[in-house]
Amino acid sequence: MSRKAQKPEMPQYMVLLENYHKHTGIVGYSENGRKIKYSNTAEFLVWLENEGITNISKVQPHHIKEYYEYLKNRPHKKQEGVLSLKTITSHMRSIRVFFSWLQESGTIITNPMSTLKFSYPKSDKKPRTVLTIPEIKELYRVTETLQEKAILSLAYGCGLRSMEVTAVNLDDIKLNDGILIVPKGKGNKRRVIPTNRKIEQDLKNYIDNERYLYLKNDNEKALILNIKGDRMRKYTIRKILGKIITRTENQTIIDKKISVHNLRHSIATHLLEQGVPVEQVRNFLGHTHLETTEIYTRISQQQLKSLMD
Repeated sequence: MSRKAQKPEMPQYMVLLENYHKHTGIVGYSENGRKIKYSNTAEFLVWLENEGITNISKVQPHHIKEYYEYLKNRPHKKQEGVLSLKTITSHMRSIRVFFSWLQESGTIITNPMSTLKFSYPKSDKKPRTVLTIPEIKELYRVTETLQEKAILSLAYGCGLRSMEVTAVNLDDIKLNDGILIVPKGKGNKRRVIPTNRKIEQDLKNYIDNERYLYLKNDNEKALILNIKGDRMRKYTIRKILGKIITRTENQTIIDKKISVHNLRHSIATHLLEQGVPVEQVRNFLGHTHLETTEIYTRISQQQLKSLMD
């Protein structure tokens, strides 16, 4: 194979490649991420052609394993030597997304990547700390006020950033419609978050039975109020979460040194483990690019049976 970038020659593969490229733009990959996925997938499709595999539905797991071995021995296009494990990982992730899209779009029935696992390079970054679902339930169990439950449901249940928790107004909560509106998230982006029955009940209980105890001004729009009746600040939210954690007497939870953002990490991980598509989790979290959300897919692969009973 030439060291210059190649594209498949078969019309079927060219159409698939172009449609895949459009898909990566629609679901929110960055421009650079789209280019990488396009190039990696094009090389894979050229390899299939060279191997005489002319129908994408005929690709089997053993073909992908063979391609993985081919990448491990392929010369680097820009420098001496072979590809690094990091580069090979990028290729395989591109192909994994490609086959997931093919299956979701109905082009193939069975995904040949679904049962395959490959060696990934260890990251130098500190892993994101998440709580398990039992640990989340323990936090809810030891809350002492309706306000504490409401804060947990905003940070974990709705996946809000700490600044978004403090920014929520009464008008942003649409209990009858089952949604919460974030008018200005990171980058001033508006998003709509679906709520479940537990979140709605926690917020309603706080609004109906406890918020008025903090209220000093009837015109105050903020949902979460401090003891002065003003909009609660981020540092106060952190203090409240710290008190909840201390109350658990669960050393594992205490050792994790959980912040509001860790609760956001946790719901993202739990949703993906439940099988929620990564692009839907991206919208839920308010991420600009899909690559940011995909980090959570590497945190844990364990399938969970329940999410917030």
